[in-house]
Amino acid sequence: MIIRNIFFLFALLFLNNVVAHELSTTFIAAELSEDGSLNGQVKLDVLDLKEVITLDIDANGELTWGELEVSKVIVHTYISNGLRFFAGTDQCMLNLNSPLELQELNGVTYLVVPFSSECPKMSKLRFEYSLLFDAAANHKAIFSLLVESQQHVFIVDDENSRNSIDVSLNENSSWATFGAFIYQGIFHILIGLDHILFLFTLLLTLCLYRHLNEWKNIESKKIIIRKTLVIITAFTVAHSITLSGTALGIIPVMGSWIEVAIAASILFNVINNLFPMIKKLGVITFIFGLIHGMGFAGALSEFGFTKEHQLLSVLGFNLGVEIGQLGVLIIFLPILLWLRKSNYYKSYGMQLLSLLVGGLAIYWIVERW
Repeated sequence: MIIRNIFFLFALLFLNNVVAHELSTTFIAAELSEDGSLNGQVKLDVLDLKEVITLDIDANGELTWGELEVSKVIVHTYISNGLRFFAGTDQCMLNLNSPLELQELNGVTYLVVPFSSECPKMSKLRFEYSLLFDAAANHKAIFSLLVESQQHVFIVDDENSRNSIDVSLNENSSWATFGAFIYQGIFHILIGLDHILFLFTLLLTLCLYRHLNEWKNIESKKIIIRKTLVIITAFTVAHSITLSGTALGIIPVMGSWIEVAIAASILFNVINNLFPMIKKLGVITFIFGLIHGMGFAGALSEFGFTKEHQLLSVLGFNLGVEIGQLGVLIIFLPILLWLRKSNYYKSYGMQLLSLLVGGLAIYWIVERW
């Protein structure tokens, strides 16, 4: 009974993560010229934006491009009130006259709003950000500023959203950028539910083996640890190859089919859990890891980086992904080690969890096609 209750709690937590809105992120990228002109764009999650301003004008539950166009002035006003730049004590006038655009990123639709501003020459530029925190408690903004080949990357959350951040324009920001990209690698794993579920479906049978068409628990923890190391190493090496190669321009950037392929990789793991075909998961994990690495590279490209900081940024992001991946492992593996001895888990639990993930994977495939 205790095992069954633990399993249902585990499934409930999983379902809560599935139906909940993924971590909310705004992307801001700008370039500051020598004459003080600032040009860039802000990308806002459309679903979050709907929570704070009225975009669905006819209130039919469906948002159209025409409604976005009609709401352009409201959107511009909202951004102007929540995104400010200062040179010293003087506020730089923000111009938002360019047309709106939509962009898909990791299955999320973003409203892209270009902006420009004129600031007097200064040694420091301050900015304040307070958008979308009313829409999502876990909201963060990633601000990337390019100044004279120097890339400055900042993470803004609800704790420092209304506090000005000083950017020293003459200061080398290599290690600050490296740290910011480590953070982004970790953050991307947290918002990338598909990457988490890929690892999750692999872990579901990691503590089990198939004998006479039945799942049996592996008694030896050494064997389980060895299997875990094989899978994690295969996934790490594979996605590091394509992430680094794509980000550095060695491997060409792939299209939106990558997101479909990532969802398909999850579905394959689910099918393999229900109808075991491949026992040695290291090879298939490596193959799918190459695909996931291309997905990571697509997210990394959104942050932007200069050639001077290119390698350091890629290494930082890759390291962050590994830290996030280890965090997922630390959370799930001890639970599965304990559940492996449960007959309920071996007969029903693993299969039900796989089916839940499989249903979500099918939804993603259809949505991203």
